[in-house]
Amino acid sequence: MVLGVLIVACCVLFAVWRLVKPRSPSPTVDPEKLGADSSLSCITSAIWSWLKPRSVKSPTMYPGCLPLIGHGYQLIGDDKHLWKREKEFYDFCLQNNDLIEVRVGTHSMFINRWKIHRKLLNPAFNLNVLQSFVGEFNRQAKLLVSSLASEAGKGPFDIRPYLITNELKSAYRTAFGTKVENSETLTTYSHATEKILTLILERMQNIWLHLSFIYKMTKSSRESDKLAKIMKDITESVINNRKSQLKAAKQFDKVGDSATEDFVPLLDRMLDLADKQNAFTDDDIREHLDTIVGAAYDTTATAVTFILVVIGSHPDVQEKMYQELQKVLDDEERDINKHDLPKLVYMEAVIKETLRLYSPAPRFARTSNTDVKLKNYTLPANSTYIISVYGLHRHAMWGPDKDQFIPERWLDPARLPKNPNFFAAFSLGRRNCIGRLYGVMAIKTTLSYILRHFRVFSDIEKLETGCDVLLKPVAGHFISLESRV
Repeated sequence: MVLGVLIVACCVLFAVWRLVKPRSPSPTVDPEKLGADSSLSCITSAIWSWLKPRSVKSPTMYPGCLPLIGHGYQLIGDDKHLWKREKEFYDFCLQNNDLIEVRVGTHSMFINRWKIHRKLLNPAFNLNVLQSFVGEFNRQAKLLVSSLASEAGKGPFDIRPYLITNELKSAYRTAFGTKVENSETLTTYSHATEKILTLILERMQNIWLHLSFIYKMTKSSRESDKLAKIMKDITESVINNRKSQLKAAKQFDKVGDSATEDFVPLLDRMLDLADKQNAFTDDDIREHLDTIVGAAYDTTATAVTFILVVIGSHPDVQEKMYQELQKVLDDEERDINKHDLPKLVYMEAVIKETLRLYSPAPRFARTSNTDVKLKNYTLPANSTYIISVYGLHRHAMWGPDKDQFIPERWLDPARLPKNPNFFAAFSLGRRNCIGRLYGVMAIKTTLSYILRHFRVFSDIEKLETGCDVLLKPVAGHFISLESRV
């Protein structure tokens, strides 16, 4: 609270300084009047936000709100602090007439450009296209198992770096079409992606950096721009090379058939749309590819980490998964194929239950274009809401065993909430995760190879999580492997 008051005082002092500081003359604007108006507006806004009466229809204010900055000062702290604060906020909401009602997700405002692009991209993520990626999933999973063999029988270790490398190669290959093994380019790309996310978090945690004119003067801003340029240069190089290759081979006509089972990366499909329909600019393609790769590999690697920790602590669940896998494969040592994945029903239940308890994306935002009427309150239109996935997944609608790991609940519809929106591991509504099916297929393939070669051991009681952009394990997540051979 003291820190928050100090921050407010700094904001007011800044406003006063803006009011009294000398300004250079302008031929079109009276600088003194402009400075006075903006500074008085700032001070007036701060005072009004503190004193104005709240509507009885408005939700209860979370304790600790300060003028102008609201609860922003509570963002200051490390990952564990932020995650603890978010869970406290969720508990507060439940104690105040259940504010977490799942309706906001159906009242999203849509940007025309986004809607057009999403419609164009959807065919690139249909089942037939994704099934063509199974061969690549197999290839990377076998490389992963080969790498993990050196850890078998040696005690606990951190598997997440192995998984990040595995999933990044898969995502990069299926998106760009470029084969990568120990590529320096891939390492540079992944480092830039992770570092940019870290800088975004640092800016979010320091509310004085929310002001763009201040942030642009910082070292973090300059570093972020430098990293963004690195990513841009790498992606543009791949795009230009691929365009040249396709044009030389005259393969655009083949790419257009989204039903083909031949492996066709997302980049090829987007270049085809750009060529035939003028649907995307090169910048559009670059931004979409960077987003898809960045969103895919880290979330998938994190999800698999949580799954392995969970099943390593539940040997009975792990054994059921292994027996199901052996039954589907007829005890044969062969690659997973597109027909095998849908048959792994129990494995999918384990995946969903783990994502319910440890969703890598623990929150998402929606902006309403209408008033949203809840049971006791009305959320005003044109407001942005943060939906707590963590809260939804532990809502009372899941029953008295909501905090327990029970994969069998997914095999019995009567044990699931009647409202399907209470499971939001892949977000909700039209702006849900376009790569949902991609992620599940990649996770199933990876788990299949790990379980066929190793038994997994861990202790879920030691697991500690922290939350920056994603919910991640920060302690107690090491696992041990024992070879099945």
